[in-house]
Amino acid sequence: MDGAERTGGAPGALRVTAVLASPHGSGSTAAAAGAVLEGCREAGALCTLVDLRDGAADGFAAAVEAVEEADAVVFASPVHRATHTSLLASFLEHVERGAKHETRAPLRGKAAAVVMTGAAPEHFLAPERLRSVLTSFYAVQVLSPSLFLTGTAFGPDRSLTPGAAGTGVLHGRALVDLAAACRAGGSIALLRPLV
Repeated sequence: MDGAERTGGAPGALRVTAVLASPHGSGSTAAAAGAVLEGCREAGALCTLVDLRDGAADGFAAAVEAVEEADAVVFASPVHRATHTSLLASFLEHVERGAKHETRAPLRGKAAAVVMTGAAPEHFLAPERLRSVLTSFYAVQVLSPSLFLTGTAFGPDRSLTPGAAGTGVLHGRALVDLAAACRAGGSIALLRPLV
């Protein structure tokens, strides 16, 4: 898979794809997503990281395929103008949801985690807009609460502080628990988007 990295997991393990939507690749959002994936691997999941900067030219085809193959998805974005990046919004526009005249619904009935990084704690509600889109428009089961990290969660090299890394790992383990529940609960996959 072009632009993706697969790690961890045993045969038959749950599959988790992290969708990295940082247009500048500064490292903070990637570090946050990495901590969540570490927790997923600790819980036995097979993990894939997809950088959306690599897929815009082909309509995000490889990223959509990675999401479709996954049992759970980590949406990782810095906060831009009090919401997720336009790169992530553009990707979501390429993800069908099983509506009329659509043949696929790669996100429906899956577990997801929202991971966002921001310059100021006042932006802590930014993940809620993305959560609303995922739950209402795509019928995704989103882990609560979202992971929102500000500059105090990172060292000078943009690595996570031990406390923030531990929180990220916990979110990853919880996401695998949620994904297992979604996989086991046949009724979850039958839920449809609101519109």
